Amino acid sequence: MAKKYSYLFFDLDSTFWDVPSNQRAAQMALYEECMMSRHFDSFDDYFARFVEINSKLWIDYRDGIVKREELRNDRFKRLLESVGVNDGEFAIFMSNRYLQLTPTFNNLVPHSVEILDYLLEKGYPMALITNGFNEVQFDKVKLAGLDKYFERITTSEFAGVNKPAPGIFEYAIRKAGVKVEDAIMIGDDPYSDIYGAQNVGLDTIFFNPKGIESETKPTYEVRDLLEIKEIL
Repeated sequence: MAKKYSYLFFDLDSTFWDVPSNQRAAQMALYEECMMSRHFDSFDDYFARFVEINSKLWIDYRDGIVKREELRNDRFKRLLESVGVNDGEFAIFMSNRYLQLTPTFNNLVPHSVEILDYLLEKGYPMALITNGFNEVQFDKVKLAGLDKYFERITTSEFAGVNKPAPGIFEYAIRKAGVKVEDAIMIGDDPYSDIYGAQNVGLDTIFFNPKGIESETKPTYEVRDLLEIKEIL
């Protein structure tokens, strides 16, 4: 018999909001708008470089090595420099435009709406805990039609620290007014979401659609969001 929980915390990106498809769509729009075909052999070349640069910077941001503004602007600066274009002002323009475009694409992970409808009907209060930027994450949630499910969005900007640091989870728990033992964290990242939540005493559900191996051992693990029905 699964334990009874009174509060649910969720990650957003790649748990509900489909990062790969939405990121690719936003970057395609940016590529065309900024006429990047002048500098790159193809969109695939451009996008592969962006993903590599962006992924490394997000890890550094998560780990406190780079600050928010460095992440925002350096990824496009480095992307342009990779093809010999040194234009910091244009890199900042691309960064700002990308942040405007990103939330306008709102593909969701399969069965996101179905599981959220189920949990809402069951009466669970729910909140999001995310490392994303305030101005982007709130728009993502609203434009994807997810705002009706969550009573609160805790971002790393509000908490002052990024997942997996204990502070962001403690901040979210405090704001929710819930006891640690009565809540559970659900997310797709074994380090940021699962390891981080476990470090403050939260039970966890690891959403692992690709079946990746991890040293972190969650309380529960699911491959499909609908499997959460068997737990909650």
